[in-house]
Amino acid sequence: MSDRYALPLLDAREAETRLCTYCPKLCRPACPVGTFEAREAVIPWGIMRGMNELARGAVAEGDEAAVAATAWACTRCGNCRSLCLLDNPVADTLVDARADAFAAGLAPAEASAVSLRFPERIARIEAAAGAVGAVDAPRGDGSTAYIPGCTAVLFESDHVAETTRAVARLSPSGGCTLVSDFCCGAPLLDAGDREGFLAHARRVAADLGAYTHLVTGDAGCAHTLKVMYARLGVAPPRWATVEHVAELAARNTHLLSAVDEKRAVVMHDACRLGRGMGVYEAPRAVVAAVSGRAPLELPHHHEHSTCSGAGGLLPVTRPETATAVARELADEVREVAGDREAVVVTSCAASRRALHSAGIDAEDLSVWIARGLLR
Repeated sequence: MSDRYALPLLDAREAETRLCTYCPKLCRPACPVGTFEAREAVIPWGIMRGMNELARGAVAEGDEAAVAATAWACTRCGNCRSLCLLDNPVADTLVDARADAFAAGLAPAEASAVSLRFPERIARIEAAAGAVGAVDAPRGDGSTAYIPGCTAVLFESDHVAETTRAVARLSPSGGCTLVSDFCCGAPLLDAGDREGFLAHARRVAADLGAYTHLVTGDAGCAHTLKVMYARLGVAPPRWATVEHVAELAARNTHLLSAVDEKRAVVMHDACRLGRGMGVYEAPRAVVAAVSGRAPLELPHHHEHSTCSGAGGLLPVTRPETATAVARELADEVREVAGDREAVVVTSCAASRRALHSAGIDAEDLSVWIARGLLR
């Protein structure tokens, strides 16, 4: 362990960081950050080697913050693990590395600012949720809650009512309760503020503990609630299931009607839903049912899908890199679409915004479900 900083979580990850340190860098082409920046320090091998040296106190005094900052040169997309023959959990290790760096005062200023501004974010979400107002949807037996996600509430509020009604119709309880004044706390986790995240997550767990079925429209929320809460020991007592709306809809495709869609429909695998939760076919089944045909596949799809560059706070800590990564994904879409008008369907809210910025029409899978269900 470093003589100058307490890094207990990273120290416990020595096996993982050492494994990468002595690897021949087979995952190099999988990393969107390393591909753009073309520096070995920010490919998975380089980042993990830096974390290993940081934990061992082998980094020159004064250079610790620069080395620690490479833990944020990651979208947590998990593509490196999909190519790793040893299945090394790089992204999970870097979540711990960020937490140690944050606690030791080594986090980048941009990440620290995200934590400091989190209360303001919650206030904006609550204000936006108030503007959404009541949604006329069946409540069922009160066991199902629908969480559209922060991005939908803040920037796509015109879709919240229709997606809520769609979830209510699909729900086995015969309805749902809209929970729109909500953030799962992922920005705190990505910033490295582990204590802030856990405190927020416990409040969320208490607030949502009455529901046994949580459905979310955002892949990032689904992954945080289902995977990261459990991994970090946060779990409300009565939750039976946490799932993305695509999983719910895929069990009820007989209720979906095909729409008259003239555009080429391109499928994008959200990193958190696909590699994070193993959900690949449900979105495809939904898109096929609503469009009347199987979606077009990108050159890289399923477990090898291309990241949009929008996750893990990359747009905050390395905005130029995040923009370049999004453009790479946009180029894949153009390659597949050719001269046809195309639309990308994705369950990742951050990816939609990144693709829009790169000039690509991208739509929310939840909206597609509502379109096929509420005609």
